[in-house]
Amino acid sequence: MKSYSFKFFFWGLLFSVFFGSLNTISAQVELKVNLPLAAVLVPNLGIEFQVGKKTSLQLDVLGSFWDSIDGDPLLITQTFLEFRYYQNNDTSGWFVGGHLGFGMFTLQKPYDFIIYDYYNNGSNPDPADGTFKSGRSGFHGLSLGYKKRLSDRWALEAFVGGGYTMSWYKGYNGMERTDVDEDNYRDFNGSGEVVLYRGGLMLTYQLHPYKNKQ
Repeated sequence: MKSYSFKFFFWGLLFSVFFGSLNTISAQVELKVNLPLAAVLVPNLGIEFQVGKKTSLQLDVLGSFWDSIDGDPLLITQTFLEFRYYQNNDTSGWFVGGHLGFGMFTLQKPYDFIIYDYYNNGSNPDPADGTFKSGRSGFHGLSLGYKKRLSDRWALEAFVGGGYTMSWYKGYNGMERTDVDEDNYRDFNGSGEVVLYRGGLMLTYQLHPYKNKQ
């Protein structure tokens, strides 16, 4: 029930802020694609609206639809809503952003990207033998990056983001569930970690050139 309440709250907040912002934002809209992820056929697309001289709202989505990589499953979807503060009025230069996100996954736990895990000693119990976890995650954290204007419409943006993620999942080896037994059955396991979970190099296109750069 808690996971469904979280999803309802998150999606309600996302659409309320997103569609509400359309009434106050005129022409400062920027479309984005993550180049490194596009190169490996994992689309990560975004749209950013400037809401102040140095602030913006960004919505971006990511989807990995591979059945497997080297025999191990890798299915990921993520959606993030982020508020950003930039160094310059035209949303360029250094920036910091705070975000909320939601995602679904089927993969081996990415221990290489975990910064802190209170419930684990750092070892990876998922060997490369078809053992994996499948479930959903909620995210909240920060992004840091730099956007370089190439022209009035084009820019490149490098960024990295992370924070706290809470996951609800089931563990499997093939089709057999491995994280429960008859004496300790539960619908989902849970875990919470501080993780690096987003980043890349975005190519961005501004629909209309910025008018206020001062």
